[in-house]
Amino acid sequence: MKIAIETASALAYLHASDIIHRDVQTQNILLTESFSVKVVDFGLSRLFPNDVTHVSTAPLGTPGYVDPEYHQCYQLTNKSDVYSFGVVLIELISSMPAIAMRRRRDEINLSNLAIKKIQQSAFSELVDPSLGFEFNSDSEVKRMMVSVAELAFQCLQRDKELRPSMDEVLKILRE
Repeated sequence: MKIAIETASALAYLHASDIIHRDVQTQNILLTESFSVKVVDFGLSRLFPNDVTHVSTAPLGTPGYVDPEYHQCYQLTNKSDVYSFGVVLIELISSMPAIAMRRRRDEINLSNLAIKKIQQSAFSELVDPSLGFEFNSDSEVKRMMVSVAELAFQCLQRDKELRPSMDEVLKILRE
């Protein structure tokens, strides 16, 4: 939760500064010796003036994390980072990679697998077994895992208008 909150906080700060990271992925979230988050690799970042709805640009980013609407329509928004962060949230609770060729064709992208499992309320098939979701008697742990999965589900919506802002994501994570 600390990693998720600190990463969301960094992205919310960037968005408030009119910057879109454009390459949010687990490899660009580093941890210090004290396990504090450092978001890195701003090579694809883009200034996003607050008086426009989107920036038209060729889609860039890491496969498995790129917003499908951005990929299809070439319209970058701050909700593109929200989508990528949703993938990171799923990686945090599942310990699965964003892309895995060994998974079924319709589940190669972790986002597709997660959406399906969450819609089916099959959280025990999504959450890493080592986190003890299935066998943990602590209902607070289960509640937090389900809440994070549901938040990721909101972030992974294909329609960017249905996704929360990073400020809203941060607020939900802190709760």
